[in-house]
Amino acid sequence: MQLRFLLIVSIIFAFTQLTFCQTKNEKEERVKLSDFPEMAQKLVEGLPKKCKRIKFYKETDGEKQSFEAKFKYKKQRYSLEFSTKGNIEDIEVVIKLKDIDTFPREKIKNYFKNTFTKHKFIKIQKQFVYSSKINASKFIDNVLSQNPRTPTNFEIIAEVTTEKKRNIREFTFNNVGMFLSFRVLNPTSYEHVLY
Repeated sequence: MQLRFLLIVSIIFAFTQLTFCQTKNEKEERVKLSDFPEMAQKLVEGLPKKCKRIKFYKETDGEKQSFEAKFKYKKQRYSLEFSTKGNIEDIEVVIKLKDIDTFPREKIKNYFKNTFTKHKFIKIQKQFVYSSKINASKFIDNVLSQNPRTPTNFEIIAEVTTEKKRNIREFTFNNVGMFLSFRVLNPTSYEHVLY
């Protein structure tokens, strides 16, 4: 009876760990703007003229596919992600830890300090998740003009060490620095996510 109970508890624990910790197996291939869905093409064509180094990608992460436009605007690196139907999913901008407001920054730092024996931040992004309540072009304009009017998440790629192993993970925190989730980065996904 006790052995059976331990087996059931072990299975439940293993299952919850698997659902909580996913592996990111993202593949990215360079494409042309003409390969994007029509609605996404129009939104990209409406980006400010000062956007530089615009590159286009098709991403596959497991079964999910998306399209991404990466560019520089006012010395900052952005990525604009679309669904396969051409709907905006989010805009991300690369930032530094010091760019995060004090309260969420301290909460994020404490999470890493209390959870891992060692950690090293590799890339930090502010993520603006699109809501269909806002016009898509207006949403892009608001983010690029640094007047987003929508709560942000923070995505952090970090090399972390626990007592047992070391790996690279992508963490998501909400706008007040509360931990939401993480995914282990597959080494093949690692290089292109650093853009």
